[in-house]
Order: sequence, then structure tokens, then C-alpha cells
Amino acid sequence: MERRRWMIVALILLIAAFAIRVVQFGNPMIQVDENFYLLVGDRMWRGALPYVDIWDRKPIGLFLIYAAIRLLGGEGILQYQIVATLFAAGTAFVIARIAVRMAGIAAATVAGVLYILLIGLVGGSGGQAPVFYNLLVAGAGLLTLKAFETDDPARIRRLGCLTMLLLGLALQIKYTVLFEGIFFGLALVWLSWRACCRIGRPAADALLWISIALLPTALALAYYAARGHAGTFIYANFLSIGERSSDPQSEVMKRLGHAWMSIHLPMIAVLLAALLEPWRAFARGATTFGFAIAWLGAAIFGYLIFGSYFDHYVLPLFVPMAVAFAPLFSYRRKHIGKFAAGFLLLSGGIAYQLTAHGLQKKRGNRQVAEAVANVIRPRLTNCLYVFDGDSIFYYLTNSCLPGRYPFPAHLNLLRESRAIGIDPVAEVRRIMEEQPSVIVDHLPHDEDLNPAALAIVDAELNRSYRLAARFPLKSTAILVYERRKDR
Repeated sequence: MERRRWMIVALILLIAAFAIRVVQFGNPMIQVDENFYLLVGDRMWRGALPYVDIWDRKPIGLFLIYAAIRLLGGEGILQYQIVATLFAAGTAFVIARIAVRMAGIAAATVAGVLYILLIGLVGGSGGQAPVFYNLLVAGAGLLTLKAFETDDPARIRRLGCLTMLLLGLALQIKYTVLFEGIFFGLALVWLSWRACCRIGRPAADALLWISIALLPTALALAYYAARGHAGTFIYANFLSIGERSSDPQSEVMKRLGHAWMSIHLPMIAVLLAALLEPWRAFARGATTFGFAIAWLGAAIFGYLIFGSYFDHYVLPLFVPMAVAFAPLFSYRRKHIGKFAAGFLLLSGGIAYQLTAHGLQKKRGNRQVAEAVANVIRPRLTNCLYVFDGDSIFYYLTNSCLPGRYPFPAHLNLLRESRAIGIDPVAEVRRIMEEQPSVIVDHLPHDEDLNPAALAIVDAELNRSYRLAARFPLKSTAILVYERRKDR
């Protein structure tokens, strides 16, 4: 009976995930990051080695996911979005498995559906990195919580090993998992000490668990070292981020404001769950709720410490947040729980659809991407160069890459100018000297655009190129330039 109930929950969450996210299926323009990941995953099958042939600072695991998705065939865009949807549904299911301990199965299921809705409000409607690693972190949270339910030191050690393996894999999707991993690790060490009351065993457990968590990263480094690229790997993965310049304070505060608009209602739901205490009606409610609040605190700390505050950086917060607000929906007095669930589902559904359609108007959709690609393809006699815009156009046109830095922001933003290992202005000059047959630009430019790089591109556009097509969006435009035949 219990298994059947959970199979029904899994089916509900799977159907909900596809029904909610289908609005973006097939759209290559959801977000600049994920269409770059798809490009890298695809080029890996042609022999490109991340960091060496295509530079970025994301861990190799993220690119391996996208490379694996290319094995599914097809164009790759719908395929990565379907895989990401399966990950989102899986994460929602694990959230429900955690929340049921303090909320009941119906409220836990509602929390899972809300997770799927909420991530779509902050860039998670496609294949951003947290959409994938949130499943691993949620699994780690469930395993850690299971460790709270036993006094057997051997079982705690085994659960800790599995937890740290999941976190180690998650680290190879994005390193920001570190802070949640530290929280889980400290909780497990405390449980190990509580189970045996001797310092030796928790110390040995801690050493074992740290080793397991670092193993995937160590294997990745060992692979690059074996190929003679250890320094390149270390710089891209660990050092370059520290050399990136800070964003203007006004921009940072603006992003924080956007983040608060996305999380204030679910945070109010968490506060109500804390004040009304519906979790006290469940045998394991107090432990589970306390764990969820502490986990949420660790996730918020990890979000705040990096300081960039891009919208998709909020995505990891929604796992512990969904767990923490789930008990509210089980509160029966004056039907407050049912009202809260209905209100959040309705408002979340409306907000999701408005956000998805607004994003397509702002950034473009499949039709726009295909129209741009159709202009570029017949004009390619040399490489395409996307100076500002989406690197997906390299993918859609099957163009050669003009260099190691096909992600436009690495070369055109001031904050990246000291953080990619080379002089970006010199690289832009080199690319322009190679005479790319087509150049893609995007207006208006980012306020942080490197003026020296822009001056080089603008001078060459005026001298040797003509505007082939302009694709207006809501408040921006994609421009495609072709090299004049007389140049």
C-alpha cells in the first residue's frame, strides 16, 4: 500500500513537471549559460577538451551531463530540456520523501509541485546547473536525515558515505554545493559522535567522508594532469573566479531585489510553518523541521557569500525551502493549510507562465533562433563570431569556433578581463584579424562591456561588414553582420 501511494506521488510530480515546463520545450534561447553547456557537450564528441579547447570555469561534470544528452540523438535542445525536467521531477519527489515526515503525504506532494513552479521563476525552466545538482543535494539531505533516525554507528557511516558521494558528484556540477555539503558533513560528524561518544570514530568518519566527497574532483584533476593540463584545470576551476571583478553595487542590489521578489512568498510560508508548528503532530516532525531550517540557513549562506546574486543562484534555496514550508499545508485549523496550498499553487502557476512568456519576448524563442541561424548559415565561409549574444548560434549553424572563448561574456565584459588567463582585448583583436565571415551582436550592450574590445569590433564592422539582418525583441535586438565581398 505504501509503495503504491509513493508511485502515485511520483506519477503526479512527473506529470506536473512536464505540464509546467512544456511551455519552454524546444526553445534554444532560455538562458545563455545552458545553451553554452549544450555547445560544449556537443563539441566534446568532436574532440574538444573543456578548459583547454573551450574555456569555462564550470566543473567537468556539468559538461559530461550535456555530452551524455547528445547520445540521445535529435537536435539536442528538446532532449536536454526533457532530461532537465526528469531531474526536476526527481528532485520534487525527494523533497516529498523528506517532507512527509512532518507534513503528511498530501502536503509533501504539494511542496514538490511548488518546487517545480518556483525554480521556473529564477531561470530554472531549462537546464541550468542547479536543476541537475539539486537532485543530488536533495538525495544527500534525505540520507543525512535518515542518519538522524538511527543510533547504529555502522549505519551512520554507510549513510555518510552515500551522502558524501552524492555531494562529491554534485560538486562536479557546480562548486557552490560546498556550503550545503559542509552542513551535512558537520551534522553527520555530530551523529557519529553521539552514537559512540568517542572522538576516534567521528574523526575517522570525517576523514573517510571528506575523501569520498573530494574523490570525483580528484579524479577529474588526475585525468587532466595525465594529459598535461593540470595547471589549466586548476586555474579554470579554482583560481579564475577569485580574479573576476565585482559588479557595481547598484547592480548587485537590483539583483537582490529581484531575488527577494521570487522568494518572499515561500519564505513567508516557511515562517508560518515555524509559528503555527503543524509539524509537532508528527513523531519525527520536530527533528525534520529543525533539520530543514538549518539546511535552508546553510543554502542561504552559500548564496550570500558569493555576492553576484544572478537570478539562477537562488535555485538551490528552493530545495530546503520547499521542505520547510511543506508542514504549513497540513495545518487544519480554519483550513489555513488548504488555503495556503491553493494560493501558492495558483499564484506560482500564473507567475511561472508569465515569466516563461516574458522571457521569450525578452530573449527570443525557437522561431527567432531559427531565423537568425538561417541568416548565418549561407554566409559562413569562415568562422562565425558571436561578440555579444548567445553561443547557441555556433551550435545551430555548426560553425567552427573562432577561439577558445566562445562564451561571449568571457571576452566582452570588464569583470572578466583579468579572470580568463589571457588579455581579452588581444584575443578579440586576433579574432577580428582572422576575418570571421559573420558577426553576431546584441543591443543594447551590457553596462559592463569592455570599451576597448567594443572599439575593435565596431571599427572592423564599420570598415569591412554590412548589416545582414536585425531581429528586434522586446527591448533589445539581435544583429547579424556579414563580411563584405570587397574586403
